[in-house]
Amino acid sequence: MATNQYRPDYAVPPGWILEERLSTQGISRTEFACRCNLSAKLISEIVSGKAPIEPTTALQFERVLGVDADIWLGIERDYQLHQIR
Repeated sequence: MATNQYRPDYAVPPGWILEERLSTQGISRTEFACRCNLSAKLISEIVSGKAPIEPTTALQFERVLGVDADIWLGIERDYQLHQIR
């Protein structure tokens, strides 16, 4: 059992990171939704924290943004765990 684990007292919602990434790459939410073959509503819900990033969604994000699906799922997992704790 590890006694010295890194546990920050905050977690960043995955939607914040997505919004930042889209802004950096100059992609609108609507354009991103089209590229991912997802609804603009789902992208807005993810950005606002109302919907989680599911594995299939993470794979679409990976394909369009070039950020591994594992990273998106890790951010989502960490955020959810922080909310529960």
